[in-house]
Amino acid sequence: MRHSFYLSLAAWLIRADLRREERVWRRKVSRSAYDIPWNNPYLLRDIGLEADGRAIGRSINEDQHVTRRMHLLRQFISLRIPT
Repeated sequence: MRHSFYLSLAAWLIRADLRREERVWRRKVSRSAYDIPWNNPYLLRDIGLEADGRAIGRSINEDQHVTRRMHLLRQFISLRIPT
């Protein structure tokens, strides 16, 4: 037995409304993931930022950074094929 046209239309409209609500909710959630709490210094510190928005600091000291950089440069120079 076939459903009436109005019943099919109503079911289609309900599904469309549910999809729209799902899209709105996903958009809201994805935007809130990038919402940074600029007015709360404690939350900023928890995510690794100073009150002015800069990063708190390097995870390694300067000597380790320079050593790693020199090692990578030596590798790059030694891997170049002379032509």
